[in-house]
Amino acid sequence: MQIIPTYEGVTRTNTVVGGASLWVLSGKTEQEYKGAAAYLAFLATKAEQQFLLENSGYIPVTKSTYEALKAEGFYAKEPFINRDIAMKSLTWSEPTELTRGIRLGSFIQIRAEWTAEVEAALAGQKTMKEALDTAATRGNDLLARFARTYPGKSFP
Repeated sequence: MQIIPTYEGVTRTNTVVGGASLWVLSGKTEQEYKGAAAYLAFLATKAEQQFLLENSGYIPVTKSTYEALKAEGFYAKEPFINRDIAMKSLTWSEPTELTRGIRLGSFIQIRAEWTAEVEAALAGQKTMKEALDTAATRGNDLLARFARTYPGKSFP
């Protein structure tokens, strides 16, 4: 079985999703919730998941679609051979406290700051320590802004 490699002697667990997400927030009308539910139901159809998979490289959002595509031989045909390595890695084991997913406010922006700083270090524009210190400062600023946006709230 092909899966994302790990270091020798490391116990493999599921990997963590780091891609896109959709959120349905509180405080909307019943009509808006019905629209959101219809859209999410549409995205969960096998046909739509397969279309997105074929055209974007994203993974199926339901295990049933993944299993159906696997049974149909989807991952055994060009250009999709072994594209299910991501699913195998995501579902390798039951999630642990550390691999169940990231609930981090401003995750996308924090990741962008980190990427920009590491690229600057790799380009010789600053030391890696300077880059990581700057990324940490900017990340902390983004987290503080997120906390101010949701005062008194805690997330599971």
